[in-house]
Amino acid sequence: MSAEQLDAVAEPSPVGPRAGAVRVAEVTAEGGIEDLPELPLHLAGEPGTVAVQLRTTVRRVAVGAGLARKVDLLAAVAALPGLPGLATSPAGGTFVIGGPGWMGLCAVGVPPPGRGMPLDWMNDSLSAWFRTALAGFGVHAASGRVEGGWCPGFSDVAVGGRKLIGLGYKVTRDWVVMRGMMAVAPIAEDDMDLLIACHRLIGVEVVPAANTSLAEAAGSPALRVAEVIEHWRDVHTSAG
Repeated sequence: MSAEQLDAVAEPSPVGPRAGAVRVAEVTAEGGIEDLPELPLHLAGEPGTVAVQLRTTVRRVAVGAGLARKVDLLAAVAALPGLPGLATSPAGGTFVIGGPGWMGLCAVGVPPPGRGMPLDWMNDSLSAWFRTALAGFGVHAASGRVEGGWCPGFSDVAVGGRKLIGLGYKVTRDWVVMRGMMAVAPIAEDDMDLLIACHRLIGVEVVPAANTSLAEAAGSPALRVAEVIEHWRDVHTSAG
């Protein structure tokens, strides 16, 4: 992509969500490693809508909200050799890492009236959106926990049984928010080493072979984050 196109990806680009739809509402960029991760509540739309934010990321480790309350654990993470930066996420999850080969994802959904399980509605809606978005790269995605994956959880998005996307959630009475990360380029050895070291602090073993990237899954070695963002800007699905 040209420098002008890359600059355009980095600038916030609002697109209003349609009623009853999951679609990209904003494209933005993380600033520096000291910037606090945020929840994109400004994107919240009508009941039944899910607004997705795509972003470029900076190289740092982010700790999920629950784990971030453990002071001793944060100190142990901060002491890891080679740590490029440390942030605490306002959503759930364990540990993720960012950088040029990783694409950040956020979403805010307002459940439709009468839905008793907002988290299930949100996760099902996003799972359908990811299946559609990844199909554009010729990739078939499935949802469910991947053992050996980084930041493992019920909402893992996998390709061929290998983890591709990790999602964490925060739920309130009025909305559900997701923060996630996807490996676009093959996971670098130093990134994988950090993910393994972080997860071992909580007794979780990350297995490199259990994880993949979109570049590998799609058979496109030169795939970059900016290209994925351009492909996904107009992807939308029914929110159910």
